Amino acid sequence: MNYGDREFTPAELTQDQIQRYWAGDLARKTYLFRRQRKAILENCRRIAVIGVSTDPNDPSFVSMERLLGMGLEIIPVCSGRESLLGLRCYPCLRDVPGKLDIVQVYPVQGIDFEELAREAVVKGVNTFWMEPGLAASKEVEDILVSGRVHLVEYENLETEYLKHTPFATGPAAPARKDRKAVKVKERMTKHPATVKPEDGLKDAMWKMEHGHFRHLPVVDENERLVGMLTDRDVRLIRPSLAFTTKEDAAVQLWSIAVQQAAVFDPISVRPETTLKEAAELMLRWHVGGLPVVDEQHRVVGVITYTDLLREFIGREENH
Repeated sequence: MNYGDREFTPAELTQDQIQRYWAGDLARKTYLFRRQRKAILENCRRIAVIGVSTDPNDPSFVSMERLLGMGLEIIPVCSGRESLLGLRCYPCLRDVPGKLDIVQVYPVQGIDFEELAREAVVKGVNTFWMEPGLAASKEVEDILVSGRVHLVEYENLETEYLKHTPFATGPAAPARKDRKAVKVKERMTKHPATVKPEDGLKDAMWKMEHGHFRHLPVVDENERLVGMLTDRDVRLIRPSLAFTTKEDAAVQLWSIAVQQAAVFDPISVRPETTLKEAAELMLRWHVGGLPVVDEQHRVVGVITYTDLLREFIGREENH
């Protein structure tokens, strides 16, 4: 079969379709995982830390200080120490009293991970969090799965906690009296166009093209936010003209629903959120826009990086 200047074999066309399917499948799994991670961290209160360094300059020590500053209860598990950062230390996990939400483990020598996993199961820990530099063996995975303990690997707890609970960073600094913090509601696009998960992707693309915007909130039958569709999501899923004709691509687009391309459970903000907080969220999540929702989680607007740039330029011109 020939498209453009190159002839593609049926095997190449099939391979391209398979790659696109797995790319979409991976994206769906990623966002389901993110939703689960968000639930874990939003309900996290008590963390037992294992393998933390006593060196004040070590990243693990600094991270523990920051988590404490976010109002979390941190319990150091350090054999041979009475206290750390003014907190009582326990020689092993099983000696820690009360319920634990997360066991955070840093990469240090001498940890028996299988025994630690068993202790976590006995303690009824919700999540076993292995910091970057560590990976669970199959034996550890089996112990945690059988004990219904979530396993998180390759991620930094402090970084993820800030992503999912972005305003849990301690008391905010008092605002300067000479400059009132600008709120999202003052710069957002109000009453944006929306789509439903079951709507056709072709219709969503039409709204984007004719409305001249790149971010389209996805809502349920009660108009509550459930997802976000961007022009990037559309580009990732639309058929490539390198492997098909325009006519076939159009037919394929008609068969794709919004729910196959959109990101579900997106990060959102409230109208009272400041532009600074919205900008920090965009930087953390590498997104160009955020849906704005009310107390009932209904979409009332969209704030984008373009709105932030307009605010910045306006301030510069006023000086």
